[in-house]
Amino acid sequence: MTNATTKSTPFSPCDHTDHHLFAVQPDIPLLDALEQASVFLSGAEALAHQAPNATRPEHIATLRWASKHMLDTARSLVQASVDGLHAAQAGGEA
Repeated sequence: MTNATTKSTPFSPCDHTDHHLFAVQPDIPLLDALEQASVFLSGAEALAHQAPNATRPEHIATLRWASKHMLDTARSLVQASVDGLHAAQAGGEA
């Protein structure tokens, strides 16, 4: 099992269609994808800690929204990595 890479993983579904706005690209080395997931998780944590201290309600909502989308991105990066790892272990496409 060498050179395991991500599988395409769409995320951020559109409200009025069956399409997604974004996707983790296939064939990204797992280490790169997981490092990026860690960066997004750190950013989401920092925003979540700032939200309760925001002085204006619209800032609270914006910080929570941004944190949620960073978590969605991190989750998708991890899922794409897991799917890629399973495919590599199986010796082919998942």
